[in-house]
Order: sequence, then C-alpha cells, then structure tokens
Amino acid sequence: MSALDNMRKRLDYNGGANQQSRMISDKLHSLKKASLYSYQGATIIIDNPDYDEKSNEGLGGLQSLKFRGLMNPDKLSYEADKKILSIPFKDICLNAPRVGKTSEGIVDIPISCGDTFEWEETKTRWLVTVRYVEELAYFRADVRKCYPFPLNIDGKDYWFSNVGQEQQTLEWYKKNRDVLNKLNYTRALYFKRNDSTLDYFKRFKIVKLPNIKGELKPWEVQAVEPNIIDDLIVVFVKEYFNNEFEEVSVEEQAKIQENHELLEDTVVYIYEKISFKTDYIEGAAWTIENITNQNLRFDIDAIKDGDFSIVYIQLYGQTGEFDICYNDKVMKHIVVKSF
Repeated sequence: MSALDNMRKRLDYNGGANQQSRMISDKLHSLKKASLYSYQGATIIIDNPDYDEKSNEGLGGLQSLKFRGLMNPDKLSYEADKKILSIPFKDICLNAPRVGKTSEGIVDIPISCGDTFEWEETKTRWLVTVRYVEELAYFRADVRKCYPFPLNIDGKDYWFSNVGQEQQTLEWYKKNRDVLNKLNYTRALYFKRNDSTLDYFKRFKIVKLPNIKGELKPWEVQAVEPNIIDDLIVVFVKEYFNNEFEEVSVEEQAKIQENHELLEDTVVYIYEKISFKTDYIEGAAWTIENITNQNLRFDIDAIKDGDFSIVYIQLYGQTGEFDICYNDKVMKHIVVKSF
C-alpha cells in the first residue's frame, strides 16, 4: 500500500477527501459525544410513522422511538418555551431490539418540521417549527413547547404550540356601573399543516380550545397563515363569549322550549327589561334565588303602586335561569336566552 493510499483511507475514515466532509464528520462526532455527556443532553421520544400493531419484528412493532440529542436554550430569544433541538439524521434507536453489531442498529430518525416529540427527562412535548437548513452535519431546528392538552380534530389529537397572551397592560373602560377591558387578540397557535387542520381552521370560525385545566373554551379564528413556516399552519385567535345555548342542536332546543312551556316558565332574552306585579304585603321583599349562572348580572328595583308591588329587572348580557321570589315565595321562573 502506497503512502497516498494510506492517506486516502485515513481521510475516508475521518469523513472523506473533501474538507467540508471532514468538518461535517467532526461536528456529528461532537454532537454524539455531547448528547451522552453534556448537561443539555436529552432523550427524544418520537412517534413511529411506520408503526404496525400487528408487527412483532424490527421497528414496526414500536409505537415510539427513542434517540439521544441536545436541547439547547435559544439565547437570542426571551421566550422560556423556545429551544434549539440538535439530533443526528441517523442514529441508534435506544428502545429497538438488538440486531448484532452496533453499526447495524443505526436507522433514520423520522423527524421534520411540524412533528412533535416528547422530551423524556422533563415529561413535556415539543413542536418542531423552523429547521436550520444550512446545518449539514445533523438535524438542527427551533422547537416550541406544546400546550399541556391537545386539540382533537376529526378524532385525532393534535399537539400545538401556544404563542402570545403577552400583553403588559390592559385597557380598561368604564361606562355607568360597567367596567370592562378589550378582548385578547394576541394568541397564535402553531399546528402541523395537513388536510385536516387546513379544513378545520377557517376565518371567523368559532373553535373550542382547551384552557390550562383542559376545559374547552370558545375562541374566534381571526386569521390563518398556512405558508409562513414549512409544514406548519399558524392560527391567530381572539377570545369569544361562551354561549352554551348556541351549541345545542335544533332538536334539543325544541325540547327545551317545550319543557319551558309545560312548566309555564317565562322566557326572556339578554339585555331585556322585565317587570312583575303582585298584591302588596307589608314588610315583604323581592329577591332573586336559584341562579344557575353566577356570571348573570342584573339590576332590580321595586316600587309600591297602590295595593300592588311591582318589580323591575334589567338583564345584562348573560344567559341562565333564576327564580323571582316575593315574601319568600317563588312567583316566576325566568329563563334568559341569547338572541
């Protein structure tokens, strides 16, 4: 073997005759060492796209795949839930059955923009947003922490990243005795882009999103941007009023209305002013009892008109039910609906 052949073999072992190839090999080698011994080393759990519950061989029978990588903080961002993922394009799957030599266990790592993975050490899920395409040695991308609860679309759970709700001040308004502030317009949601998410999110559509407790609350879609980031759809939403009656089907609404008529309930609408009259009793008082919605607001005023007592009730912008009582006796059951 000539000296040149010997040098060629050594160059090939270190990445190739091309200088850039050797630099790529050195960076990949450093990443693999750091993923084992660095403080930022992390175990990444990725959903297996080739999972087959009937398969008992190879990777096909594994619902998820485990690999080592790095989760570095993004020092250019002030956001605590944004990091930089570094992981090889190919590596050994930690939970795969052993097949022989270590080199024979190296497989492609199925991760790309729009995918989510679990950071095993912190028990959190993260969404891959933007890949650094200039990085040739390994897969490097910005990742954002996913919301604690997924959104179910067409029977499938979609993990998403929640960005926004970062107002430093709120503008408050006062009119008469009402105090209110503007709705929150700053919430943006990052979802994986596919046919289901593209069809689900439409402008001005009311969608139910989980809050921090997992309860579904209404939000109105303001804008949908499917082309800002590769393989992601960005949805901008604002707060919306919760109107439970609107969610009831036409058949159920008819049954509810029929039940109110049988019970002789008085059905009114929000912002309506109602009044009732009965015989005046000395020392008796009008009261509102059995309120079903604690957010229901109203003004109540009672006057004496000869031998009668009249009560006036002004309703404000919430649905619900309550009883009007006089002298500790229920006079009428009121059902407040939306328009």
